[in-house]
Amino acid sequence: MKTGTLYLIPTPIDNRELKDILLKEDIEKIVKLKNFVVETPKNARRNLGTLEMETPMREIAMMELSEHTRDNGLRELLKPLYAGEDVGLMSDAGSPSIADPGFRLVIEAQNADILVVPFVGPSSIILALMGSGLNGQSFAFNGYIPKDVEELRKRIRLFESLALKLGQTQIYMDTPYRNQKLYEHTVSVCDPNTYLCIALNVGGEDGYIKTMSIADWRKNDIQLPKQPCLFLINRI
Repeated sequence: MKTGTLYLIPTPIDNRELKDILLKEDIEKIVKLKNFVVETPKNARRNLGTLEMETPMREIAMMELSEHTRDNGLRELLKPLYAGEDVGLMSDAGSPSIADPGFRLVIEAQNADILVVPFVGPSSIILALMGSGLNGQSFAFNGYIPKDVEELRKRIRLFESLALKLGQTQIYMDTPYRNQKLYEHTVSVCDPNTYLCIALNVGGEDGYIKTMSIADWRKNDIQLPKQPCLFLINRI
């Protein structure tokens, strides 16, 4: 039997609705789906509720995937695909499998020779890089930084050394409630000539992307709110 297709469905990173960020031809595929793997069912239903789904919402299967999902749980999530049914993978916000546990399901699907089709949608990482003015030819997304303070500071030094050696923009992040601490460690660890971009709540009405040298950041009293935030460093 032919296996189904795993569709990777981006979700809004701002206040827009799902129907406003996807291509028409992709929406036409999504509304036919009866099976979804999601981070939070409530959020997924809210997003899908903006589309004219062909199957009533109460009859749509919502299978949860988190960082705590075990390997045998991943195999369970693949069962509809083995049965020839298509499945949509959705994150709570942004692109599935990017800084998101969905990557584990994607590699399982790849290993099982299941077709994986990502849909076009918003990515705060790319938007931040575009608006930063830093090198977009060579960059690295490093994801979440360690919680331990000493390890965190070592990692920032490593990122800065890579930026200096390779001219490669280094992108990293933490959970929103640790934004301020990460900012303070970054400006204290990095050289004054290093450039730092803060990309806060990208796409949101109160979001912004601001790039300055570490020396200039130190002159300002910055208090970062508890909103999604990306940090980008490089030399120019």
